[in-house]
Amino acid sequence: MRLINVENLELEEFVDDEIPPYAILSHRWRDGEILFKDMQSETKVTKAGYRKIKQCCDRAKSDKLQYLWVDTCCIDKSSNDELTESINSTYEWYQNAAVCYVYLFDVHDADLTDDSNFRNSAWFTRGWTLQELIAPSDVEFYNSSWLQLGTKAGLGELISEITNIDLVVLKGSDPKNFSVGKRMSWASERMTTRKEDMAYCLLGLFGVNMPCMYGEGERTFIRFQEEIMKYSDDQTLFAWSRTDGDLRGLLARSPADFRGCHNIVTSDTKLNEEPYSITNKGLSIELPMVAYAMKTYLVALDCNVENTPNSRLGIFLTLLSEKGQYARVSINGKDTHLFDSELIPCCEYRQVYVRQAICGSCPPSDRIYGFWLRKLPLRFSLNYPSISFGLLNVESWNEWFDDERILAIPTGSRGTAGVFSYGVDDNSIVSLKLGFDAMFNPVCNIEGTLWDRVSDLPKSGGLMDDEWLDTRQPSIFVGDRETGLDINLTEYKLSIADAVFDNRKVWAVDITVNSRIDHAYERCCVEKVSYFPCAPSDPSTRRNTPESSVDYSSDSEVSVTFNPERQLHKIEERLKHIEKRVTEYSLYRDNGI
Repeated sequence: MRLINVENLELEEFVDDEIPPYAILSHRWRDGEILFKDMQSETKVTKAGYRKIKQCCDRAKSDKLQYLWVDTCCIDKSSNDELTESINSTYEWYQNAAVCYVYLFDVHDADLTDDSNFRNSAWFTRGWTLQELIAPSDVEFYNSSWLQLGTKAGLGELISEITNIDLVVLKGSDPKNFSVGKRMSWASERMTTRKEDMAYCLLGLFGVNMPCMYGEGERTFIRFQEEIMKYSDDQTLFAWSRTDGDLRGLLARSPADFRGCHNIVTSDTKLNEEPYSITNKGLSIELPMVAYAMKTYLVALDCNVENTPNSRLGIFLTLLSEKGQYARVSINGKDTHLFDSELIPCCEYRQVYVRQAICGSCPPSDRIYGFWLRKLPLRFSLNYPSISFGLLNVESWNEWFDDERILAIPTGSRGTAGVFSYGVDDNSIVSLKLGFDAMFNPVCNIEGTLWDRVSDLPKSGGLMDDEWLDTRQPSIFVGDRETGLDINLTEYKLSIADAVFDNRKVWAVDITVNSRIDHAYERCCVEKVSYFPCAPSDPSTRRNTPESSVDYSSDSEVSVTFNPERQLHKIEERLKHIEKRVTEYSLYRDNGI
């Protein structure tokens, strides 16, 4: 460590155990500062910064100190090794100083009755001066004429108000007793000339050592946070907020992102016990989460608002197309959200990878969190007036409109989007349930078939429960969150695919009846309505009716030679046979036969 001898303004070098008591200067750099190379030259007395050094030496002498340390002239910045050592040691040097003199070139008054000059000093806005305020136990403030304004102890409340630093820290409490997020917030309004220094000026405050590499830009602050994670599991590190709309990682871009974290502390009860680390796939971490919006989860962090019950914080992670990959996003302009304690039993723990740099990915688009029933079969529509049917019931989060047919889940909810039931020909009911599983794969459940003769209308109350989403049975089909769903059965075709409704992306549901079965059914219904509008449904009442001949030329196509009552009875029997085969086919398919 080099020190200036205050008697002759010459540099002297000391090893650790031999370092004498010394004063240290904290100041804002200006043009004409005396540098290390200038200390070997007689011309140093001609530079603008000489007067500041000389008066600081005089102040040290008056305090009976023989040595002084000044950053501008005690570090050889041409040596990268020495620069790295100095940056990693600066906090300790300020901490070990007998006294720290703060020189405020832009404060001219000596009376703090009107503290506006003092309050607005540039010294309070610089990154490096944060550690220079906190680390030393004895700090004295001087104006531009070297008249003392006060001490850190005496001006503590005013300085705390200006800097948002807790008063107990200014009185000597160890900063390491405070959360990572709170400490970051102390630097959130400060600046440095070089982006890299915004990380380097905080090393000592977090007890971190790392090599100095200028030219990295904002990457240095990411590297700094990665170093913090090696020694701390304090998740207030993730409690920052930025609402620029981009996909991003779990680590902040700069201390400015922690502007709102001055009252964020670690939780007494931890939900996340597993260690986390940086891998070549991103930050690997296990987190408890619940579905919140389309492809987006609300994730619980182990931190909360200070002195506020039930105030655990959550952040939003969205699924990316790569397996296990997630990115951080904002929802409705918010980057963090309270994670209510009632949600904890609903949490699913998931090991995720969160890349810091997301290449080739776009921010999530405005997407309807639900389904658009775009295409329904004939007997689900009003285009065939001769068939008696109708919409019997709709259960959904949102208000149902026949001309839109949207089932939407509100932000913050999850699971089932809705259920709707149709009556077909007065006797059969088809119920279609739609929702998303835990990975936001679209899921549908069709209860009843297009041919059922008698079925009960599903009872409301349990319709919107989510248990069915984890059930596997022939009537439940699970799609893929990237590609949707496409199934083609003997009876019908069902697809769920990306579409655009009202300028927003949405999953569009298309259900169509296979043409041959649809043709046979329609002919049956038309002939029944046309010739027997009051025909009894019980076949036993038709024993004395005229016969008809029916030629079933294939399993899926019906050729009718009309002979009224007998023909209708046989068509109904044939449709039951088709339904049986469809059910058998579904069972074979689901069992891999």
